[in-house]
Amino acid sequence: MTSPLNDLDVDNLFWHLPMAIIVARHRVMVACNQRALEVFQAAREQIIGQSFEVLYPERKDFESAALHFGPMLAVHADFEDERMMRRLDGTHLWLSVRGYGFHEENPYELAAWVFNKVVSADSKGSRSAGLTERERDVAALLLDGLTSKEIARRLGISPRTVDVHRGTLIRKHGVNTKSELINRLAE
Repeated sequence: MTSPLNDLDVDNLFWHLPMAIIVARHRVMVACNQRALEVFQAAREQIIGQSFEVLYPERKDFESAALHFGPMLAVHADFEDERMMRRLDGTHLWLSVRGYGFHEENPYELAAWVFNKVVSADSKGSRSAGLTERERDVAALLLDGLTSKEIARRLGISPRTVDVHRGTLIRKHGVNTKSELINRLAE
């Protein structure tokens, strides 16, 4: 009797999983699935062999993520973090990030990462906690440097509605100006 696993095409299964997965060695991407390419709007050859730095808004974000995730990867902690990431076209998006390091002594030697678009904003302690999906969309487009009119066209809403969302974001993040908001969102 043959096992169903004998006919299992693991590469095909990995490629078609419904969540974005990237495998990295020393923070350099060595494998990804189709969903990861869709999420980051990239071709496979644009991702494989590149540092994870290309998926962060700024270098400081890439560096702080290493300090944040390393200890959890080393002890195989089950963790989830929400953060602003960058697509290869330069646009930003909120993603939920989970990771698993395979070597305790050197957690970045080999690690697998799972990314999902944030759809609910009820996670305690999250930078997007308390934000609606539309507010997260506006925040990402503000980080992309778009004006209210450009954001309105992109989202199919009025510029006044964008201004209302921006005002709500300013209030929720405890800042006073658009530039302070952008700095806070980029943290």
